[in-house]
Amino acid sequence: MAASASGAPIKVGVVCTCSGPFGADILASEDVYIAWVKTINASGGIDGHQIKLTLENDAANPGTSATEAQTLISDHVDAIVDDSIVDQTWAATVQASHIPVVGLDETETPFYTESDFYPEGQTNNTTTYANSITAKTAGATNMGDLYCAEAASCAEGVPLIEAAGKKVGVPVVYNAEIAATAPNYTAQCLAAKQDHVQSIFIGDASVVIVNVATDCAQQNYEPIYVTEGEGFGLAMAAAPGLKDKLWSDYGTLPIFAKNPQITAMNKAVDKYYPGLRTNTTSWSQLGAEGWASGLLLETAVKAGGLGTSGTPSPNEIVKGLDTIKGNTLDGMAPPLTFKAGQVHDVNCWFTARVENGVPTLVNGGQVTCEK
Repeated sequence: MAASASGAPIKVGVVCTCSGPFGADILASEDVYIAWVKTINASGGIDGHQIKLTLENDAANPGTSATEAQTLISDHVDAIVDDSIVDQTWAATVQASHIPVVGLDETETPFYTESDFYPEGQTNNTTTYANSITAKTAGATNMGDLYCAEAASCAEGVPLIEAAGKKVGVPVVYNAEIAATAPNYTAQCLAAKQDHVQSIFIGDASVVIVNVATDCAQQNYEPIYVTEGEGFGLAMAAAPGLKDKLWSDYGTLPIFAKNPQITAMNKAVDKYYPGLRTNTTSWSQLGAEGWASGLLLETAVKAGGLGTSGTPSPNEIVKGLDTIKGNTLDGMAPPLTFKAGQVHDVNCWFTARVENGVPTLVNGGQVTCEK
């Protein structure tokens, strides 16, 4: 039973790509966000305000996604959570409405191009630099880039990672598009092997990353694999080619880290979604992003001084967001600082690797930042 709350509810809408080619990975992040909401509401809400959640699933359809975002605007939600891979179809509309987008998939482009999008972790305009630094840290002197065919943001990252690789001395010498529905990735593996690619960045869902590494191992080709930690899933740690050669940069603290908020997340997920954290197909780093997004909303509401008698509104939440300076959300995020009317670049990340099938933080768990 939820604890009593005296204030008006905080209305939050979620636009999620919870089905389609990336649905298996993304759905868990919405589940975690729901678990966070249920946990908050069970304790009386945020300063006495329960959270009223509206869930939308765009199934990776741009038109559907735009319609759903407009529905949330018309419903006068106080905040939107962006868990969509096709959010560019509605980013400008939401920006014009001045409804804050409070986290989730911070690697999507609007989080560093629109001032009303507030990321809970590293933004994608610096992840390509992080990928290159991570490859260099792992000992590689060049890179290959395999990027997803299903989202525009994947192709947009190609010139960025090429520029970043050149900047840090790990040039991209091969790149190719990969589709989640492809029967195999043998051709890409052989092409990269022929080009003597020492490390490969794969920007895709965890199941695709596993399939690529497995196909490459079958061709006796096992480079260093570099991924955005957002795509990390349990199956990756035991996969051929990955269990000893996977390095990743994480925009938020990894799901396997030891931290009070990770512990709280695990407890909530086990209560409301038993079995999710042991599901090697579904459980991924996106879950931690869901939890961190909830913490960001909670931090903003409290920082804005809403109190028990205040009325939640987009302006109240934005006011709180724009006071955040150097906040790590109890260790779940790199330092976050937001300035009113400006886009919110976050250029720091956590680094981890997999050794003998075990994922561990490197650098003592400290963040690395773009210089």
